[in-house]
Amino acid sequence: MAVQPLPETRPCERLCPKCERWKHHSRFRTWTRRHRSISTLTFATLCKDCEQIERNERVNEDRPLAIIDRRTASRARTLGVSKSFLWVNMNWSSLVPEMRALMTDEGRCRSCGHAFVNERDIQIEHREPPRLRGDWAREHARNLGIFCQSCNNTKGDKSYAEWLDEQEEARLSNERHRSETDATAAFVPWAQLTLDDVSPPPLAESYAAAAILSG
Repeated sequence: MAVQPLPETRPCERLCPKCERWKHHSRFRTWTRRHRSISTLTFATLCKDCEQIERNERVNEDRPLAIIDRRTASRARTLGVSKSFLWVNMNWSSLVPEMRALMTDEGRCRSCGHAFVNERDIQIEHREPPRLRGDWAREHARNLGIFCQSCNNTKGDKSYAEWLDEQEEARLSNERHRSETDATAAFVPWAQLTLDDVSPPPLAESYAAAAILSG
């Protein structure tokens, strides 16, 4: 008995107008609408794939804004407040122009001076760590800085003054170590000299030197 081919469209499918493909209804987002005692299941117009594509397009239109927006929302969830509270009242929206500048080819970490590796390497750091949850004086944007992940990790929960002193001490120690290393590399012990380094001058130069001395 020959197997009958499936029809072009099936009753369980819906048409997505963006990709123009018929897909199973489970590939569309749904939600329930209730009116009095009646519940109605509603389907999204676009399939989930196309909805994701549109979200990505909106995000990539202004990537720095999307990154700060997402991190603001994440911090707001941690603190148990609305995103708009941090965005407006705590002035986190002011981080967007700085993020735009740092995501260019000229962007550098203001601590180490190196270029950022990728988007995740650009991190928001509290200069003075919050003393408790809801420490709004230290959750405000005036207390925030943007550093690379490496510098952010060295900062940790230290106070800003303590971290500044620690970083300056590390910088000076590194410079001293570099100077000592360069001096050691420039010094060649006698035992390591080759025959070429200690070979006598050519015979003609020896005769010339002898003539000058006998003068």
